Amino acid sequence: MKYYIVAILTGLILVQASGYAGSLVNGRWTPAQCGAEPEPPVINTTNIENFNRSVDAINAWQDRAMEYHACMVKEANADNELIAHTANQAQARLQAEINRLNAEAGKVRNELNK
Repeated sequence: MKYYIVAILTGLILVQASGYAGSLVNGRWTPAQCGAEPEPPVINTTNIENFNRSVDAINAWQDRAMEYHACMVKEANADNELIAHTANQAQARLQAEINRLNAEAGKVRNELNK
């Protein structure tokens, strides 16, 4: 019975979290709502004009990278909060069920021992 309850609670947590959470694949978490991580530009050192264009590209990339970083941090914090909240709820529900069953078994034991 305990395993059945734990399986149901785990399923509910995954279903509830899937609408908000990033992805965890092979130990790597990626955000779901931040788009693709911006690719860093290549510095062109062939001449001063190309180098200056590279610096402009670096500056633009840094702006996009900072936006991505802020989004990633916000989503990671939200995912952490959701995981902690749903795990605490699952633990509380399971503990309540354990307590209920133990109390019921204790009551029956006391009645049978009379």
